[in-house]
Amino acid sequence: MTDEELIALTQAMVRTPSPTYEEGPLAELLVRELKSRLDEVWVDDAGNVLGILDGGRPGPTILFNGHMDHVDPGDMPDPYSGVLMDGARFGVDGQVIYGRAAMDMKGALAAMVAAVDDLRRTGFAGRLLFTAVVQEEPAVGFGARAAVRNLVARGERPTVAIIGEATNGNVYLGHRGRLEFEVTTFGRTAHASNPDRGINAVYLMAEFIRALPTLPLPEHSLAGRCSYAVTRITCSPGRLSVVPDRCDITLDVRYLPGETPDRPENDLRAILLRLEDELPGFRAGLRRTKDMPPFLTPPEHPAAQLLKAVAEEVAGRPVRFGTWRFGTDGTFIANEFGITTLGYGPGDEWFAHTPEEHLPVAQLLTARRVYAEFVRRAHQVA
Repeated sequence: MTDEELIALTQAMVRTPSPTYEEGPLAELLVRELKSRLDEVWVDDAGNVLGILDGGRPGPTILFNGHMDHVDPGDMPDPYSGVLMDGARFGVDGQVIYGRAAMDMKGALAAMVAAVDDLRRTGFAGRLLFTAVVQEEPAVGFGARAAVRNLVARGERPTVAIIGEATNGNVYLGHRGRLEFEVTTFGRTAHASNPDRGINAVYLMAEFIRALPTLPLPEHSLAGRCSYAVTRITCSPGRLSVVPDRCDITLDVRYLPGETPDRPENDLRAILLRLEDELPGFRAGLRRTKDMPPFLTPPEHPAAQLLKAVAEEVAGRPVRFGTWRFGTDGTFIANEFGITTLGYGPGDEWFAHTPEEHLPVAQLLTARRVYAEFVRRAHQVA
């Protein structure tokens, strides 16, 4: 596969919409591209595209992982154009591919396909497992868990996993954990013309939201600082002339490697208890609805050091270790299967889920070479 063909494949993938739960057409495209490049390729019962390539000599088993689904394009102009344009409008030198999922993360998947092509021709020590998974965006790991589970059931046990989420060409070692909470305040209904007869649940929720800045925000040297964000708010009955007796918010909280989810949950409960003591009529409930645990591969791990060295050699520039701000399927691969997991991918995560999503072509071409060269050298650290 030439670099021009890699660019064209990325464009074709961007032009194939694959929102969560509708990844089928993209899976078919990938199977067509991979069937002559892998020893085996199939779509599993979850809808993931899985493949195996034997390098011809004994060695480690490397897992390539990326996801096929993407978020809604929202107000993104012409989101599935996959057009090549000057990156200057995004502050990037050279050409970029524009479109929803160009960076998150069809470019990385295309680069992995190209790396498979390179490795098939040159050979290597060990085995390569390819996984393009469904349903990453809901953040529950449905596709990734099924993919690794199905491969392990076939006797394929990865030594190292490479996640292709955007790292701007650096090597990422993990990310913070992601918790989701539902917070509910309870009031009492009344006619809106006589609001003093009721207790407005929205006003109670406002007190809780105003208290959020008092939360402690511990910091990690690599993973950064904890954070929180209100992402949804509703009230009921939600009708004209009725004081609402219930208000619900969804709260996104990020916590650190080495912490348990109990620490941030206890901090939130402490706020609610304080408000119950201070405000007459304050009643609230808290429920944890989602936990994507943190993970962090030590920077001194031989595989991390090798990936960094390869990335620097191929790119011809210094490469740093870092972590994602967002969550990835890497947490499920690392935590549930005990697989050493690293991140390397083209594109800047700053533009994920935005109308400005784009992929620098230079990073796309570099990623292809980094993926292949890491697999070739992986036997050095296995």
